[in-house]
Amino acid sequence: MKLLRYSKGSEQGHGILSGHEIFPLIHMNTTDALGHLREGDAQWRKIMKQTPLDLSEVTLLPPVEHPGAFLDFYTFEEHVRTARKKRGLEMVPEWYEYPAWYNGSPRCFSGDGTTVHFPANENKKDYELELGIVIKRPCHGVTPKEAGEYIGAYTIVNDFSARELQEKIMKIGLGPAKAKDFNTGLGPWLVTPDEIGNPRNLNMTAQVNGILWSEGNSGASHFTFEQMIAFASQDQTLHAGDVLASGTVGTGCGLELDRFLQSGDKVELEIENIGKLTHWVG
Repeated sequence: MKLLRYSKGSEQGHGILSGHEIFPLIHMNTTDALGHLREGDAQWRKIMKQTPLDLSEVTLLPPVEHPGAFLDFYTFEEHVRTARKKRGLEMVPEWYEYPAWYNGSPRCFSGDGTTVHFPANENKKDYELELGIVIKRPCHGVTPKEAGEYIGAYTIVNDFSARELQEKIMKIGLGPAKAKDFNTGLGPWLVTPDEIGNPRNLNMTAQVNGILWSEGNSGASHFTFEQMIAFASQDQTLHAGDVLASGTVGTGCGLELDRFLQSGDKVELEIENIGKLTHWVG
């Protein structure tokens, strides 16, 4: 099942996508829906009998409204190794032991088809191609074996990055947040696990102005989402609607490729069995 948020004129809503038709969710948002999905449930049959909207008639919004947390992990060795090398750093053994993350801003998500405005005077505008999940119910202290039951849906994350700014602030040693917390692409919708297939074998690509820049596979991550959830939930509670991202797939950003975005560029991230997330660079 695909769940989304949309706007049409002055109205906003949540819905189920079937083909090119959107069936509005009445008195329910996408997070609620993830927690109540049951195949054959009468509620869903009732929803699918409503008069649908056409996908072409609406503007897509970030599919999760007001997520409580955004944890962006760092799990693809090729990306990590390349990024660290550019900073004159070797890999450390702890990276292979802990699925580390940084806490991104849950307030700056942008939906499909929107324009990204980078910090002023930034000359190294970058994208990051990432797979994301949304938690469907609270979890605390779960094991990797249990963690899969808390994955409500998969989506695409574009962790836009201001690399010049990042290079400066990372010298302080407290992480990249200032260079990240201006815009993070999310969407175009959420896809429930039953439609994903094997989440460890999804092709991932990034195109800029129709030209392929990045290509990878979700299975190349050193840690699984189940391991990420287990580690993150050891000493805190993850809540329904929280967004977790895999980190950048190998070759999945301009920093690795020594090429950066320009104003007017069209950036398209695509992940198999999910769809395509498009942004324009302002």
